[in-house]
Amino acid sequence: MSTGLVIGLIYRNETTKAQFGQIVTGLKAGFVALPYTLNGSLVAKVHESSCHAVIVEGNDEGEQDPSHIEALISELPDIPVYAAFREPGVDVIRRLMRVGARDVIPIPPSEEDLKRELSRLKTGLGPDVDARKGKIISVINSKSGSGATTIAVNIACDIAAMDEDLKVALIDLDIQFGSVSLYLDVKWQANVMDALGQASRLDKTMFNAMMSRHDSGLYALPAPNKITRLDRVSSADVKKFLDVVKQTFDVVVLDLPKAINDWNEEILKASDSIYVVIQRSLAVLRDARLLMSYFHSVGIDDGDITIVDNRYRSKHSTVTDKQIHDTLKVENMVRIANDYDAVMGSQDHGMPLSKHAKHSRISKDIHQISEKIVEELTGEKREQAGLLGRLIGRH
Repeated sequence: MSTGLVIGLIYRNETTKAQFGQIVTGLKAGFVALPYTLNGSLVAKVHESSCHAVIVEGNDEGEQDPSHIEALISELPDIPVYAAFREPGVDVIRRLMRVGARDVIPIPPSEEDLKRELSRLKTGLGPDVDARKGKIISVINSKSGSGATTIAVNIACDIAAMDEDLKVALIDLDIQFGSVSLYLDVKWQANVMDALGQASRLDKTMFNAMMSRHDSGLYALPAPNKITRLDRVSSADVKKFLDVVKQTFDVVVLDLPKAINDWNEEILKASDSIYVVIQRSLAVLRDARLLMSYFHSVGIDDGDITIVDNRYRSKHSTVTDKQIHDTLKVENMVRIANDYDAVMGSQDHGMPLSKHAKHSRISKDIHQISEKIVEELTGEKREQAGLLGRLIGRH
């Protein structure tokens, strides 16, 4: 059974990396190895990897100098830092303990010693270390082309930029026609099928390595760049995938395919919130009604569903608010303004609306949704001006 801990090793020697990695992973803890040569980015990498503790390999060549370990201790005040030496001198041990090192570990490490330290760490961190904390937000079109990807991408970017303490992921699960990669100008490390195809051995370390970071602070995983058969994915793959995703991120925004099958149902039932994107036409409304009926049949609660009235134009629709409410019978509903030029410009430039067209009506509408999500996650009251006026489902 997993300990739920993630241990980081800042190493100088590949042999040290192999020795610690074998023992830590054998004790069912997550293991993140970071070369000392990363220098200035080490602290950021430790935080990105969600390490619960860090072991730093000291310099054993000539006179032992622990100054780089002292610097890391001061830069990581909330994370236990261990030093590791082959033959640590008494003066070095005393010096490191005075500045706050948790302990000094010999190299090669003892399995029994590491097991004892992991047990102490887990006790100190409390029972929540194993708990999955990620909130899953799924976005799905009621009819293809209704705008779910635009909404998913921009909600995710907004949340990541809004609260830097939240680790946010955007995952494109439309494995046939997904287009998240068109909206974000990043260098992609992997795609979602790389993760699902290795679901049986997927862990936090592997998953983190697959994610690509956007300059908003968001981590993203795109769909493959070729059509993939839906039956290439199983419910068991998705279940393990979601377990790892929720352990790794605080908020996970999923762009879902317009498809009903076993694994997509697994995702929908696991979602904390589902945003169903509609447009004001009778054809779209019919499909949304069918989707709502399906949700009811698999036990998804109406309270977890929000209808997104996308591309809203107040004077150019034959479908009324009353028709939407009477047909779908969902209380939670938000409007997003129609702004084709802003959306296409955002996509063409590979940047979120908050950066490409910050003052547009559509950007402000999506930002209000994101603010509400962050408020629910953090418990912190945020400015709500205008939001209640756009919640048109409550009477």
